Order: sequence, then structure tokens, then C-alpha cells
Amino acid sequence: MLIARARQPSTLFVLLNACIVTALIHYWTSGRSLHAVSVWIGQNLEHEHGHDYPQNPPPSQFAGPASCGGGGANDTMCAVYGEDILARSRAYEGANARFRRVLRDAKAGKHIKIGVLGGSVTNGQGVKQHEIWANVFAEWWKQEFPDGEMTIQNGAIAATGTNYMSMCYLEHIDDDADIVLTEFAINDQRYDFNAESFEWLLRQLLELPKRPAVINIQTFGLAYQQLTTGGDLHIAAANYYDTPLISLRNALLPQLLDTREAGPNYFHRLGSGGTDFNHINPRGHQMLADLLIAYTQRQLCALSSSPLPPDAAPSYDDLPLDLEGIPPLRLFQNYNDPPALHLSPYCTSTRTLKHPLIPSFNSGWENWTYTAPGGTEKSYVRATQPGSKIGFKIPVRGGMGRVRLSYLRSATFGLGICKCWLDEDEEAGVLVDGFWDKPLNVALVVIITKTASVGDHVLSCELMDKTHDPEGRTEFRLIAVDAA
Repeated sequence: MLIARARQPSTLFVLLNACIVTALIHYWTSGRSLHAVSVWIGQNLEHEHGHDYPQNPPPSQFAGPASCGGGGANDTMCAVYGEDILARSRAYEGANARFRRVLRDAKAGKHIKIGVLGGSVTNGQGVKQHEIWANVFAEWWKQEFPDGEMTIQNGAIAATGTNYMSMCYLEHIDDDADIVLTEFAINDQRYDFNAESFEWLLRQLLELPKRPAVINIQTFGLAYQQLTTGGDLHIAAANYYDTPLISLRNALLPQLLDTREAGPNYFHRLGSGGTDFNHINPRGHQMLADLLIAYTQRQLCALSSSPLPPDAAPSYDDLPLDLEGIPPLRLFQNYNDPPALHLSPYCTSTRTLKHPLIPSFNSGWENWTYTAPGGTEKSYVRATQPGSKIGFKIPVRGGMGRVRLSYLRSATFGLGICKCWLDEDEEAGVLVDGFWDKPLNVALVVIITKTASVGDHVLSCELMDKTHDPEGRTEFRLIAVDAA
């Protein structure tokens, strides 16, 4: 009886099957969870990172971009950065009720107005106007929503944090914004008073007439004393007020720490040949814009599955839930405190044309503009001679009873001491020192009084003859006066 014997597979057949299995394993692993943006370590290619975004909108009115399908052919952001880097960049996401409402309006062809607040990075130090991350995002927006008009108002001011902006924001953007983008992570030092001013800014932006969506954008620098900044204290407020937070540091810094030679290629190169590690270059701006674009695409994806707002948001245990609401208490209040004040701040500033800082009397002070190495201009009211006096009319509209002065503080500009007081109470005057030994040139705010009555007042200042500047210089630079 003949028994048929099975043929042994050939060596070539075994090798071919092994190659196929290996290729499949590589596809499923490298293409899914191990994708990471490669850190660029080349030279002189600051504009290399631009993208050509798809021009045609998806066929469905509320369909999201190709990324909704898990990395389609047109999913530019996921192809460049990978899902993990994009996930890292979303430091806080939240419900996005306001943002999705604005996206619905944009899809419907309505006019969308975007206001931007920030410091020198967003103001464009070291880059051209069209390279600023906010302007890159605006150009993408116009392509994504071609049927509706969009305007952007960049109110960023160099060397300025939320201590100033919390009272003077309406000097720099209008009150009818649909979206407000904030960037203050590096200009706010890591102190509680900056966290408190950031919270005041968020509350007032959310209270604006059109109930805008507020999105917090965070850049970073490598020249500060610590990697942590005031932006890390902003995260708690972003969570509490349900305002998204996009972090360039989360997405990029871990890789720069692993590849140290790549760091200079994301920051502004000075004419001297050195690197300004406080200001990102066009490549850094492009990446920051991309992260915001990817986040916006993510919300468009959410709209594609739920195009219309629910009649009533689901809640837990029948507790009321307002996804666009503002908590009645600030984080810096006690649970048993009365609701937070609704402010109507007054601000007059050298950095605005709406209400410029104009004195009611003046002896020895002048309007003066400083041009930074990167080309950014910063305006001040300045005095150099001790004994120079100046005064400003200040209306206090109630609430805090607080009057403040914004001024420049620096270790390098030879700044002295100024004494300021309200009305005739010179004995209660506050000495304001423009010098310190920190390696920062930044606008700070000092409280002159917390007990001002409602009504009109006069804030007076005099340049003193004493100084802590090592070279004995006495210059002083005023920026703004505010009251609330």
C-alpha cells in the first residue's frame, strides 16, 4: 500500500512568509503607538517646517478632517507629529462647549473674530508677522472655513504678563471676540499673585458679551532659572474654568532634553551668532500653530459625531450643569465667601491707542520708545532726573477700591526708584524700585492703594534721588495705571 508523503515547504517559501509577517508586525507597531516627531538638528532651515493644508472642506457640513478616521491621507498633523506627541500637547482639554459652538458658527459661514493676548513671543519678536503662530493658525482657519469671514486682532505686548493684562485686556482686544487665545506661560513668573491675576483675566474674558471660547497656548524658554514657569500655575485655573490648554513644552521639550544639539534650531538666532532661548523661531511658531490646528481638528471630529448641541447636557445625580457657565467663586476664595466681584476696570497705558497714558500734570517726564534687538518696540513714560513729577487722573468704579501702577523692572537698564501716592496722601506713598538682580526685563505691577473710594482720584509720582542700581543710575519707566 502506497502512502502519500507530504511535501516539505521550500526554504524560499518559508523566507517569504517570514518577511510578510515581519512587515505586518512593523506596520502595526510603528504606525500605531510608537510614532514620534523627529527632532530636527540641521542648520539654517527655519522655514522648512511649513505645511500645505488641504483646500477643500469635507463633503458633510459637520464632518471632521481626515484625522477623524484615524490618520487618513490628508491628516497632515498626525503624519508629522504622531498621535502621542499631539496627545502630550493637550495639557487640558475639557468639554469645549464654547469652542464647538464657535466652530458650528464658522461652519455655517458666520463671521468669526479671534482676539489674541500674550507677550513678546506672540508679538513676534525674532520672526516676521506672517510667521507668528497666531497668524499661521488664522491662515489655516480661512482655508478650513472658506464660506465665512474671519478677522484676528493680535493684542500681544512684549515683556507683559497677566498682572497687567487682567485689568488692561480691553485696551488690546475688542469686547466682541468669539475666540480669545492667551499666551502667558513664560511672562508670568511662578508666584501666586500671577496665578490670581491669570484667574481674573480668564473670568473677565469668559464674561465678555459673546461668551467667547478661551484657549490657553503655552510656549517655553530654555534660558530661565527653572524649566517650570508661571504657566504651570495656570493649569489649575484652566481646569477650573474649563478652558483648554495647549502646551508646546509638553510636546517638544522632552525630545530636546534627549537631543541637546537640536535646541538652538527651535529658537531665535541672534545677529551676533548666539541663540535667544527665550523666543522660538519660525520653526517653533509653526509647531505651536500646528498643535492648535490639530486640536481644532479634534473638535471638528467631535462635531461630526454630534453636530448639534444637546437640549440639556447630561448631569450626574440630577445636579444642574452649565457647560458654558462661569463658577461663582474664584479659586482664591473660600467656599463660604460671597460670589466673586464683577469688575469694570479702568486702564490707561503706553501700549494702547484706546486710552493712552496722558498725564494731568508733568514736570520732567517724556514719552519714549525702546527698540529691542529683535525689532520689537516698547513704549514708556520715562524720567531720568530725580525730582521729576507726574500725575494721572484715575476714576475708580467700585469693586476692589484698588489703584495700581505698571512699570519696567530690570537689572541692566539702570533703573531707579519712584514714589507714588493717591490724591494728597503723600505720607502713605509707595516706593517702587525699577532695579532688581534677576536676569529678566519685565513689566510688573505694584498696588498703590486698596482703599480708594468710588469716584475720581489723582495718582502722583516723583522720581527719587536714591537707587539700587550698581552704577547709580536713576531712570524710571512707567507703562500703565489701572483701577478697579
